[in-house]
Amino acid sequence: MSETRKKPRSRRSFDDLPELTTLEKTIAKYLRFQCSTKKGILMGMQVVYFNGSKAVECLTESKWSSISTKCSNNGKNPICFSSKHDAVQMLRKFLDHEMFRRVIKVYKDKNPSTEPSDDTSQSNTPRSIRQRKGKTDETTVESLTNEDKIKKKKFKFELHDDQIFVDSFNDFYVWIYSPTTIKQYIIGGLLVIGCIGICLFPLWPTQVRTGVYYLSIILASLLGSLLSLAVFKYIIFACIWLITMGKIKFWLLPNLTEDVGFIESFIPLYVINAPKKDIKNKKELINNQNENEQMNKEKILLDSSDGINKKNKHQKLIDEGFEVLSKDELETK
Repeated sequence: MSETRKKPRSRRSFDDLPELTTLEKTIAKYLRFQCSTKKGILMGMQVVYFNGSKAVECLTESKWSSISTKCSNNGKNPICFSSKHDAVQMLRKFLDHEMFRRVIKVYKDKNPSTEPSDDTSQSNTPRSIRQRKGKTDETTVESLTNEDKIKKKKFKFELHDDQIFVDSFNDFYVWIYSPTTIKQYIIGGLLVIGCIGICLFPLWPTQVRTGVYYLSIILASLLGSLLSLAVFKYIIFACIWLITMGKIKFWLLPNLTEDVGFIESFIPLYVINAPKKDIKNKKELINNQNENEQMNKEKILLDSSDGINKKNKHQKLIDEGFEVLSKDELETK
């Protein structure tokens, strides 16, 4: 027996893989930031995932593809993808290098699927056939509504047993490859310079140090005023609630302690929660007034239409040669 132990199959295959070229690395970086992604949860951690078919479309529409319009004929960008098959092969290579992993969506509180009943004792009368058709229609509608509910349900990811790339809308992949961008380099450099500058604070000029001192006092006073406003808001709410015996709830700056932006925290200025009975009575009065106004308008329109019809009838009789007499004229005759 040889003393050297064999490595696991997956580990040995990963070690035996050739390194990615610079062009392949640039393609992987392009795919990482240009392919549409969403956020999910894998093993209790927030991750970024993408769809298999969208990744293939992103590569086929890139500047390295002969299919896309972005491809330039200057020769600067070599053509790597002449079909979807080439894009799938490249993505499989990225998967072998563990740049991303294949996962499965697992929905929470997923209802078990109902098994079909094998009842052969059903009659073939027209009534029973109609009833069965109605039941099938109801089941199809229920299945569609259940699918819509599943789409809205919360889900998490689990690693797939078969780590193979598949060009499909139903297959999802989680990114592990996270290259550093120019923005991250700039932020890191600014943080280092800021830390060094704070350490050298005693060597700053006196004018700069006094300016920083007054600026810190202004910021501390602003923070204190915001905290005092938050306390004052609850004091006013408690006072009005006690005076009105819990009927009126007055909130001054309701979004001040909410997780919103700085400007949105001061909008709206106040909110009053009055009892619902008064609001209902006001609505009923407004509705009654509107109904009365509509009734009056309808009556006026009916009266005007009756008068116009009478005039038209009189005019027709006169045109035909008849005499039109009123009640007084008839009594005198």
